[in-house]
Amino acid sequence: MGRRPLIAARIAALSLMAGFLLSCSPRTVPVPPATPVLARSVIGYGVVTVSYARVLTEPGPEGIVLGYVRAGTILRALERRLVQNGETVGYWILIDGEYKGWLPQEELAVYNSEERAETAAENRGGG
Repeated sequence: MGRRPLIAARIAALSLMAGFLLSCSPRTVPVPPATPVLARSVIGYGVVTVSYARVLTEPGPEGIVLGYVRAGTILRALERRLVQNGETVGYWILIDGEYKGWLPQEELAVYNSEERAETAAENRGGG
């Protein structure tokens, strides 16, 4: 009779372990959200770094002037494009603000958030 309680205890322990193992659902692997760079509609926010920047209808010197934006102005940067003009190669940024058009990258400091662009504009005395 001394062995029966020991066997019953082992059976109870095995039953509990089996119940625990069977009740555990398989782990699901979390799926990360879409990559922000690919999912968002802007590549960043730009601060105009020259006194007056000409906004053009297309990237490159052949674009027609749509208007001008002043130093310290914050604009949404939508696209970056590499443009070759003869021997010269440069990046152009499609911006959206008062005008929607193109600026040479040298005339715009691009930041990954609007808050950083605002801070940069304040620090340079514009905005």
